[in-house]
Amino acid sequence: MKFRLVMLVVLCVTAGVISGCIGPIERPVADFDWCPNGYLGNLDYQFTSTSRSPQGTWIESMEWEFDDGTPPDAAWDAWHRFEDEGRYHVTLTVKDSRGVPGTVTREVNVFPAVEVFPNWQLTLGWPIRVAGIIANRADVRLDAVVVKAKFYDTDGVRIADGTVTIDDIAPGEKVAYSIDAPEYSARIFHATVEIDSFVADCGNPWFMPFADQEIQ
Repeated sequence: MKFRLVMLVVLCVTAGVISGCIGPIERPVADFDWCPNGYLGNLDYQFTSTSRSPQGTWIESMEWEFDDGTPPDAAWDAWHRFEDEGRYHVTLTVKDSRGVPGTVTREVNVFPAVEVFPNWQLTLGWPIRVAGIIANRADVRLDAVVVKAKFYDTDGVRIADGTVTIDDIAPGEKVAYSIDAPEYSARIFHATVEIDSFVADCGNPWFMPFADQEIQ
């Protein structure tokens, strides 16, 4: 009888992390913040873990799932590029130093943080110039936005690009911009305007990918 009791205790302690047979197990609490950050694209989002583990343990691994068909990401803080606007159920699973998991899923509304108003104007002559308005649609301040104009001839051949950087745009703020073609060409007939990149004030300034970093 004593032997069976000892074996039961050993088995219970061994399996306790999984089954909880020795009582309730305190799990790590998975949680995260997110922020639009188009350093390399207008639908890039930064995800920062705010997870915490029980006293005496530490977070040992993380796995992000973005609900868009891409592979999971094991980065501590993830930078993800979505292909389309929409609502995604992003899941973070963490494991602590005991191997105990914790999971959270949050709905993330993905949309372009910077809007280019479609009624911009192209002026031919010298200088050749595009002028219009952009707006910050995000709920965070944009530290810098790079607007790019591409200039084409009548055959649709791209002749030149021009950019302008606009700093410090508050949430909801509209800002005028103008972009000159870098040189005059009588062949320029039309143009397109797009957001080349932007940096948002996400409260995590040290987290910035390099230009050659792979974004999942």
